[in-house]
Amino acid sequence: MNLTAPEQILNFIDGQFVQPQTGRFMDNINPATGAVYSQTPDSGAEDVELAVTAARNAFESWRLTSPETRFKLLNRIADL
Repeated sequence: MNLTAPEQILNFIDGQFVQPQTGRFMDNINPATGAVYSQTPDSGAEDVELAVTAARNAFESWRLTSPETRFKLLNRIADL
């Protein structure tokens, strides 16, 4: 029996990993075993609004960033 809590995946907003504004998470369930292997944010409209605002604020500098640098940054986020 696994008594450790499943890993919680967080939202990535404005360069930070953050809890969902709702404070709620949904279970990710392995369909082959029925076991919960992680939890994802049960994000709502407030989280979306924070993400949209952050994206708008970052747009100017992001659009001036070279494609190679963008590629490296996005891959780094994916690795995390």
